[in-house]
Amino acid sequence: MNSRKVDKRLLWPVLAGFFIMGFCDIVAPVTGRIAAEFGPERQAAVSFLPTMVFLWFLVLSAPVAALMNRWGRKRTALTGYAFTIVGLLVPYLAGEGSSLGWYFAGFGLLGIGNTVVQVAVNPLLATIVPAERMTSYLTVGQIFRNTSLLLLAPIVTGLVAWTGSWRLLLPLYAALTVVGGVWLQLTAVPEPSETGRAAGLADCFRLLRNRRVLLSALGVAAFIAADVGINFVAVRLIDNPSSILTTTGFYACRIVGTLVGAWVLIRYSDVKYLNRNMALALAALAWLLVLRQADAIYVIVGLLGFAMSCVFATFYAVATKAVAEREANGVAGLMILAISAGALSGPVCGALIRWTGYAPCGLLFPLLCVGYMFWASFRLNTKNSK
Repeated sequence: MNSRKVDKRLLWPVLAGFFIMGFCDIVAPVTGRIAAEFGPERQAAVSFLPTMVFLWFLVLSAPVAALMNRWGRKRTALTGYAFTIVGLLVPYLAGEGSSLGWYFAGFGLLGIGNTVVQVAVNPLLATIVPAERMTSYLTVGQIFRNTSLLLLAPIVTGLVAWTGSWRLLLPLYAALTVVGGVWLQLTAVPEPSETGRAAGLADCFRLLRNRRVLLSALGVAAFIAADVGINFVAVRLIDNPSSILTTTGFYACRIVGTLVGAWVLIRYSDVKYLNRNMALALAALAWLLVLRQADAIYVIVGLLGFAMSCVFATFYAVATKAVAEREANGVAGLMILAISAGALSGPVCGALIRWTGYAPCGLLFPLLCVGYMFWASFRLNTKNSK
């Protein structure tokens, strides 16, 4: 796109895709409520529920990125919406008190759908916004995604008060996905000229020879692993049913951080801003390891949300700008493949908590991930990291 003007009629249905992306992130916060349905002998298995979502990013992202050149970005996104709808409905239709297997099946399908959506929607956005404004619009997309996560705790709290269960959340999100899919289907979003050219998996992985792409892909992996780990552990730091409100605080402050970042990134280097935020995140995580007061925990988790804003957009934009335009689909595949790192968080953080008997120890894994991002921000800021 040569014009600097963005057609809002095309933009809004694509941004709705970012809102739908957030639906897979319900799994980590609601795992605690699902765990309450099962005995102690099933708790280790329950901790693998987030893995069922993020595993598919590892398996499918690169193949889908390659096939997207044949299918087109819009058609690929709509396919992801269909899997998302089915994945949300499976555990709901299985009924209250269903076996853990139905949750694994449903969340697995949800992960497949979300993988396909994320592979398609990020480059779909690139077809309707100028390249020099991509970071800003990716940031706007993350605001939409974070908004869907911000609404999670109030919706769950309201549903529990109204029905005694959180499970109506699943068909509600399925219905919203249907609306988003119909809206996108009715919108004539242009496809890039290279659509129809078949790219192989080797073309995606070959991009990792570029140092900036490699550092950014690992950065996205560390970001998602830290994000899922923080939300997995945060609801366990406070022994109270309202602890899910840590999720609300986390994503509310992330939205604030994204808005601040959208303003700052116009005037300031995105990599340098990432460096400052990761320093803040390291301090916040270290503080959470020793905090006991509930009010202070809410505040520090919110501070973490602020610090973790703009991270994905920064890594994605750095990688995209490091390659030719025709390789954008390959970058998208690699970045979304890196999201599979979220599969590690539930088992690793859960194991740390069980081994130590101390919930904050689960934050050691996110602390390690943030440490990598802090280091990578220095490497990306040097001229020899190309």
